[in-house]
Amino acid sequence: MVFVLLCGLLLLAWSSGAIQLHARAGVLRHLPLWLAIAWTLTIVAVLGWGAWGLVDHGGWNSLSTGQALHRVLGEGNMFLRRAEWPALNRGAGVYLTLDLVWTLLAACAAQFHGFVFWSERAERRRQAHVRRRH
Repeated sequence: MVFVLLCGLLLLAWSSGAIQLHARAGVLRHLPLWLAIAWTLTIVAVLGWGAWGLVDHGGWNSLSTGQALHRVLGEGNMFLRRAEWPALNRGAGVYLTLDLVWTLLAACAAQFHGFVFWSERAERRRQAHVRRRH
């Protein structure tokens, strides 16, 4: 279940750039870029927390993704239960052993890539519209 949620988060982050296609998006047009900036700053904070743990305690003091999910969602939550498919369970196990910073980095990369992809598509659409008017 956790692996499916991660894929959903990455898909949502990437597709949020589609706001660029809406002609009357207004303030929402800048939302994907601000979200990517927020994730980037979170990555820097998590790396700083880990570096402080290394200096202070001699070991990395940052949360693993699994620990963070258990703290946020609670123990025994339905999203943290095992799936019926062994391959999905192995993928979730690998994901939960990763450090939180790598998850944030993947979400940030998906956000920036989606923003660039959709803004280029929106710009091509606007240029085609201007050419049709002239």
